[in-house]
Amino acid sequence: MISPTSSTPWALLADGRFLRVWLAGGFIGTMRWLEILVIAVFTLEVTGSAFMVAMMMMLRSLPLFLFGTVSGAIAEQVNRKLLMLCALVMATVVAVALALLARSGQIEIWHIGIGVFLSGSLWTTEFPVRRTMLGEIAGPSRVGPAMGLDSATTNGTRMLGPALGGLLYETIGIDGAYMLGAALYTIGFGLIISLEYSPAQALVRQWNVFKTIREGLVYVRGNRAIIATLAVTVIMNVWGFPFAAMVPVIGVEEMGLSAFPIGILMSAEGAGAFMGALLIATFGRPEWFNRLYLYGSFLVMIMVAIFSFSTVFGLSLGLLLTAGFGAAGFSAMQTTIMFTLAPPEMRGRVMGVLTVCIGSGPLGMLHIGLLAGWLGASTAVLVVAIEGIVVLAIAAWVWSELR
Repeated sequence: MISPTSSTPWALLADGRFLRVWLAGGFIGTMRWLEILVIAVFTLEVTGSAFMVAMMMMLRSLPLFLFGTVSGAIAEQVNRKLLMLCALVMATVVAVALALLARSGQIEIWHIGIGVFLSGSLWTTEFPVRRTMLGEIAGPSRVGPAMGLDSATTNGTRMLGPALGGLLYETIGIDGAYMLGAALYTIGFGLIISLEYSPAQALVRQWNVFKTIREGLVYVRGNRAIIATLAVTVIMNVWGFPFAAMVPVIGVEEMGLSAFPIGILMSAEGAGAFMGALLIATFGRPEWFNRLYLYGSFLVMIMVAIFSFSTVFGLSLGLLLTAGFGAAGFSAMQTTIMFTLAPPEMRGRVMGVLTVCIGSGPLGMLHIGLLAGWLGASTAVLVVAIEGIVVLAIAAWVWSELR
């Protein structure tokens, strides 16, 4: 019998509170990646523009940059459970509205743009709210396995979501995708509303959001290890992950694929990341954390650079699958390192700063979108990947903590 205090990731699931938050993340994450495929294919069909596809992805990431520190500060003053429930209600309403517009044949690009911006606001609560709740429930001694398991689940949804999105888009249409999203958000709401949760640190009652943000920024600025971790986060979101916006474009223009096989192609990275995260959750050791984070990031960019040359479906699958193993190291360790470096009273604020750094993604989307309009999608992916490798190497040299 597995003890509920065991440090194995599987023992964590014996804790009903951890299980609820973990499952909610799985349902929400499935819609996150499903929607990315659906809006990319829909935008490309309507506009025929790689730049517009990138702009839609930028709109989806923009709330992270705009509201990340605000979410982190509010999470120190309002119960995280309440914040998560409010975000899920908003996401459900948006999904239902878009599904009804699509079913009536009245949906337009600007509807999708507003919808992805609003639903993107849900992701501002991911790190300061949901993942912090997971870490608090697991406790300091089990935070590594907890984040590894949650990262594996997130990456599993990156594998499932695009394939499911492509299938729904081909068989039902965009309305079917958004109705499924509404159902997934509702299930997540049901899991969280009955959760018994108390934050590890007493809530701050000063109700001065700007002061709370300032305190968090001052703390982050004085910690080199946190700064180094955030630097890699910015690099990956500006140069590492924007390639995903171009996968549907490359699938259509270079390989002649329809929505479902494009979904399979987009799922490949998630499949590799899922397997990699499971290995990290099971066998990862604290002394490996920084190296997994840094060298995993390098692996993503190297595989993406090679992917940009491929016009063969099977080879592209293999390259993106391998990139996923690198992404597992980055994504699992990103939260783990930040959670362990920050004291309990600062975690919400530090996670809010992390969210803002993840929100640097719109810069990457704009960059790759402009390059794609000028040079083509494949060349844009290659240029951005090479830039990212160079910048990441500089960061590794500047911050010895990463090595």
